[in-house]
Amino acid sequence: MVSIYLILDAIAAFALLSIGWIVVIKNPRQPLNRVFFLFAAASAAWIMSNYFSNDQALNISTVKLANHLTLFFSSLAIMFLLKFVITIVPMPGRLQKIANWLFAIGIVSSALALTSLVMKNVIKQGNVYALDFGHLVTVYFAMIFIACAAIVLVLVYGIKKSFGLERSRLNIILWSLIASVAIALITNSIIPVISGSFVLTNIGPIATLIAAAGLTYSIIRHKLFDIRVIIARSVAYIASIVFLSALYTSLAFIVLNATFFKNDKISISQTIVFALLAVFLIFTFQPLKKFFDTVSNKLFYRDAYSPQVVIDTVNSTIVNSVDLHKLLEGVAKVIKENLKVAFCNFYIDSNDSVDFHAAGTDPTIFVEAKWLGIKDYLAKTTDKSVVFSEMTHMDNKINKITDDLNLEAIIRMSTSGQDVGQVIVGKKQSGNVLSQQDVQILEIIADEVAIAVQNALQFEEISHFNITLQKKVDDATAELKKTNEKLRALDEAKDEFISMASHQLRTPLTSVKGYISMLIEGDAGKTTSTQKEFLNQAFLSSQRMVYLIADLLNVSRLKTGKFVIESKPTYLPDVVEGELSQLTETAKSRGLEIIYDKPKSFPSLNLDETKVRQVIMNFADNAIYYTPKGGRITVKLEANKDSIDYTVTDTGIGVPKSEQHHLFTKFYRAGNARKARPDGTGLGLFMAKKVVVAQGGSIIFKTVEGKGSTFGFSFPRSKIELKTTAPAKKEPISV
Repeated sequence: MVSIYLILDAIAAFALLSIGWIVVIKNPRQPLNRVFFLFAAASAAWIMSNYFSNDQALNISTVKLANHLTLFFSSLAIMFLLKFVITIVPMPGRLQKIANWLFAIGIVSSALALTSLVMKNVIKQGNVYALDFGHLVTVYFAMIFIACAAIVLVLVYGIKKSFGLERSRLNIILWSLIASVAIALITNSIIPVISGSFVLTNIGPIATLIAAAGLTYSIIRHKLFDIRVIIARSVAYIASIVFLSALYTSLAFIVLNATFFKNDKISISQTIVFALLAVFLIFTFQPLKKFFDTVSNKLFYRDAYSPQVVIDTVNSTIVNSVDLHKLLEGVAKVIKENLKVAFCNFYIDSNDSVDFHAAGTDPTIFVEAKWLGIKDYLAKTTDKSVVFSEMTHMDNKINKITDDLNLEAIIRMSTSGQDVGQVIVGKKQSGNVLSQQDVQILEIIADEVAIAVQNALQFEEISHFNITLQKKVDDATAELKKTNEKLRALDEAKDEFISMASHQLRTPLTSVKGYISMLIEGDAGKTTSTQKEFLNQAFLSSQRMVYLIADLLNVSRLKTGKFVIESKPTYLPDVVEGELSQLTETAKSRGLEIIYDKPKSFPSLNLDETKVRQVIMNFADNAIYYTPKGGRITVKLEANKDSIDYTVTDTGIGVPKSEQHHLFTKFYRAGNARKARPDGTGLGLFMAKKVVVAQGGSIIFKTVEGKGSTFGFSFPRSKIELKTTAPAKKEPISV
């Protein structure tokens, strides 16, 4: 015959393991869930080993092992319970360390229960077994008593420091554990130690059922692990299975009894009855299942609703409402009816565009002075949602205000990182607290309403702004037209001045350049080396002035549409050599080396020689002026298979990365260039690019600040090459 104690123990162990398993699979990464599972598993193992520790049908060695396990698992369950409560109750760092050390020592003392230091042997005394304890049994039980006291003290500390939902959780856990531990200690420890009688040890499992019941209630009623849906559905399916099993088994027994014990043959009428019975069984399953789902929902999930239906209804209300006040009232009504809360209100932060701040099912709450206290509290936190019943630490003043207003939660309405107001909901009419799903739904609705509110406020602002906008636009347009006319006149005057000044300067400058050239060549008599050096410098300066005037004229021509490319056969190696020869003296005077390997053979090209010569000179001249003493300038002219490339590479100051994209614009000069050569105009590179691009080429530009630059141009060979190739006129030179 099966012992009633075995049945009770098996039920208690199964209940503990089931709850522990449901909790740990809900969130296996959460430390609290894992500790609870270990507590439940140790308690279940203690229950079963406790039963077998006094089973007369087992041999003495098995009973001894069962008693070792009973002592081990009972202590282990209490230690895991200690770890559980110090996990759910926040404590100062020092107290937390002490509690953790106590837990670690308790685990070690639990392990000692498996040795002869705590229990030496088992002695049979009549119908029970007595334990022969070892030398460390006092340490073992002392650790259990200390752990139990620590559990109670930690829970009492947590109750004093917490509010609302957290306090309710801890109160339930405390009183259920006090009852459980008291019964367990009395029946399994105190009475056996004092009297040597183990008759009451089988009552111990009743104590674990009390603890399991208390923790289960806290889990389901107060969201300790938020597994209410799992519990509700489990109860519904278990009830369905039990009921249908009993019903179908009874029907089957009746049918089989009538078939096999009373009649030898099955008549046609019986066959019809059996067929109808099978159909009945098929069609009754779903209605019965639905019935038990409804019952389980009423018991465990009375506030059930469809999140998608709620969101769809809210969206429909937002889309169909133009008036902001009516929109908020409609959404608040949807929330109240579906989440079954006492009230739902919306508070719009101060804004001159609307003539109200509160709207909803009960907006009168906002006229009370108590609302100001809640606003002050919200200013101290950045949380998206504040659920007051879940807060473990709250000012007494705020706690009293929330109780007086029947306030459950506040959710911020924000869009694009800007708060526009709050959603305020009251406590649930069922007495339950807001679930995680409820909070998520409210946050989704808050964000959607925030967008609708912001759009409505912006529409109001736009409506007011449109009254004066047209006049401001007209005034600004008229002023802009006048300004543009003045700028156009100034621009035309500037272009006329540049054109006139350039033409007027070019004639006397040509005369100056010509006479200097005659003096250098000795037409006016022999000159000394010093005089020739001075004349060369004057000639170069006049040449630069010629190029500058040419740039100014080209800029003017670009503006007036008179910039014309006059292409003719050009032998580029000679052009490059001629321009570089003019810069030889300047380079030497600055301590620079110019390297140019003139190609031995090169195709004749169809280019505007005058303008290209100006580009070649500009790149080389810039390299000289922006390269420090001792530097090197390398000039390359290459006739590649597909292109004609000219580059000037220096070891100069380079161009800052942040300024490179401005470099080829009109009148622009980089900051380090202005310091190195204050007299520049910023037209050279601008015109160089215009000249090259106008002839179908592209600019070559590479630079690293402080290490040097490469400037040049590239032309497609097929577009500018003439059929005949001019021979090289001079040997490669290095200047």
